[in-house]
Amino acid sequence: MFLRNAVRYDIKWAIIPKVDGNLKSFALKYNITQKMVALGYYSFEDNERAFLDSIIEKF
Repeated sequence: MFLRNAVRYDIKWAIIPKVDGNLKSFALKYNITQKMVALGYYSFEDNERAFLDSIIEKF
């Protein structure tokens, strides 16, 4: 669902959200733009983001 949201929110915006830590490593490792990863990540609620963080740490 995270990757589907990341691709869905690949919008041509002048704004590039800041990505740190595990999300940045994930984006670089899987060759996904940091903007897509950030928008896909922030499309989730707080508790869902915490669960997603635990999954991304394993990658």
